[in-house]
Amino acid sequence: MHLESPAALATSHPLDFMAQTTPQVRDTVGKLQMTLPSDEFAQLLASVRSAFEKYTAKLRQFNPGSDRGMALHQMMDREMSAVARLPVSCGKGCSGCCHYEVEVTQNEAAVLKGLVLGGLAINHERLQLQAARARRSPEWLRFGSPDNRCVFLGEDGACQVYDDRPSICRKHMVTTPASACTTEGAAVAPVQVLLAEILLSAELSVEGNEFGSLSKMLLRSLDDSSTRRHGKSSSPPSGAVRAGAVVRAGD
Repeated sequence: MHLESPAALATSHPLDFMAQTTPQVRDTVGKLQMTLPSDEFAQLLASVRSAFEKYTAKLRQFNPGSDRGMALHQMMDREMSAVARLPVSCGKGCSGCCHYEVEVTQNEAAVLKGLVLGGLAINHERLQLQAARARRSPEWLRFGSPDNRCVFLGEDGACQVYDDRPSICRKHMVTTPASACTTEGAAVAPVQVLLAEILLSAELSVEGNEFGSLSKMLLRSLDDSSTRRHGKSSSPPSGAVRAGAVVRAGD
């Protein structure tokens, strides 16, 4: 998931009431606007706005950080349960998408930081290597490269933090063969759950939040803990975007 600046999207969009959106919800609603009768689309848009406002209010009930991150994960699981019986190709040990550039929110990074500080062993050298990359670096297109392995991916190809995995991972499911996820140029058919996309858009839009690649956000969060112990100040990681700013999703 990547988000773009307003300059990249000069035309207005029905979802402009959201400070930030995922590419999926923006694309889905845009297509429905072109295919549905105007009255039906107006009803749909009203439902989308209502869900967005409900999710935003719910998330604001939790303290920023790991509390809100865990609440987001519970809410995401509820929305994704609607497609639990679909014949998806994803399963334990299928780790193609665990080599992608995954983005997380500041709150989700706090959840992961807690696991690392609690003793979970990760490859810190690889974390720093990935965090040093520019956003959308072509390095991420080297599918299956050992350097691209998520630092939470176990040697058995299973996620070591499955219960605390990011929202992007929770909502990512495909119906195409698993091999397509590691084949450059292959067509991949992801499962789209509109409410899940609205929920993540609400999380991205909550004031004071930030998002960026997992490696950058986690390293920044770990550094913040070290910095506070030494009484120093810190700044957002390069490539992070502050939530609540008027930013729109791109492809």
